[in-house]
Amino acid sequence: MKVYPVALNIADRRCLVIGGGPIAARKIESLLGGGAVITVVSPEMVEEILTMEVNGDIRTERRCYRRDDLDGVLLAYAATDDDSLHEQIHRDARDAGVLLNVVDRPQWCDFIVPSIARRGDLVVAVSTSGQSPAMARRVRLDIERDLDPAYEQAISLFAKLRQVLVDLGWEYDRRKEAFEKLLEADLLGALGSSDLGQVDRILERCVGASFSCSSLDWDE
Repeated sequence: MKVYPVALNIADRRCLVIGGGPIAARKIESLLGGGAVITVVSPEMVEEILTMEVNGDIRTERRCYRRDDLDGVLLAYAATDDDSLHEQIHRDARDAGVLLNVVDRPQWCDFIVPSIARRGDLVVAVSTSGQSPAMARRVRLDIERDLDPAYEQAISLFAKLRQVLVDLGWEYDRRKEAFEKLLEADLLGALGSSDLGQVDRILERCVGASFSCSSLDWDE
């Protein structure tokens, strides 16, 4: 399977989970992490899903799947133990233009969920194009061991700096050059050692004398 990697914004978008078991619960949790508006359809549901409903995190329909469940949905997960139902959902989703993931059935999937490592706003996704989830997890664990906390701090600082530079009217190429200089000047090392004085000196040298952690209202 050839895949196209993309980070999808699902905040406040309608998503559907068909199935009520432990696997479905895990898919719901991942969608909640992205801020989706979630409906779960299944005649039976594990306690974890029912708790999410009680907490107001999701909406549930305790019944079998219907074709119109896909109306207005951005993406859907099918996580039942019925492959004839999965195949029907696949056909319906194609007709409706809904992106579908059928758990452990790559032949019916429009997208594959990668193994993900997170450090704040830094997201590293590893995929084997659906061929070996176990290998994807292993590679992700190897990467996680090498993800220094300074990466997360740098992203936070860069976000503040980028907005200030945009407000000052700096063009894209000029901003890009400034960020590259900061990284070449070992900003990550200064952040990793919590040396904010050194961070200020690097900012002054690479961006300008008026830039510092305090002027950017940034605190690690």
